[in-house]
Amino acid sequence: MPINITTVFTFELEINFDEWLSFFDSKDSNKRLSEFDIKPLFRGQCKKDPKRVIVIHQSPEGNMQKFFEKYGSWIANHGVKISTIEVSDWL
Repeated sequence: MPINITTVFTFELEINFDEWLSFFDSKDSNKRLSEFDIKPLFRGQCKKDPKRVIVIHQSPEGNMQKFFEKYGSWIANHGVKISTIEVSDWL
């Protein structure tokens, strides 16, 4: 049985939060996440810095890495500053 990992991402946006949110909540985004059995648990913006975002997902171990390998450039094209991404995995 695969182990589910909760992954916490923080990053900065190049666009405003509402624009990014419409991308993140889109059917296209949900379809790509479901391809790797990734379930979004929470997303929000920093109260002090609205360009800073947190996203928490849960997925089988290794699936987030596979998702980013396949869709990393797609994510970068939708306002995420890839160089600012910080990741931590939780059991």
